[in-house]
Amino acid sequence: MMISTKGRYALRVMLDLAGHMEDGYIPLAEIAARQKISEKYLESILSVLSKAGMLSALRGKRAAAISSRKSRRTTRSMISSA
Repeated sequence: MMISTKGRYALRVMLDLAGHMEDGYIPLAEIAARQKISEKYLESILSVLSKAGMLSALRGKRAAAISSRKSRRTTRSMISSA
């Protein structure tokens, strides 16, 4: 199965969030720096994941994200189909 670039980045972001769940909301700038993704592109990915109910996002100057599901319940196909 081929996964688009946006899908691969979405997987990386969800793995990043799962690895830092205990930190609460994680600023987009931190996620973008760790994953080497531009903040603008990350915003578009988070928007899709947020609409799919996979994460909760804060907008504005203090933009941040947190996974809204337990990591054991989220599958690769769920993220790819979002």
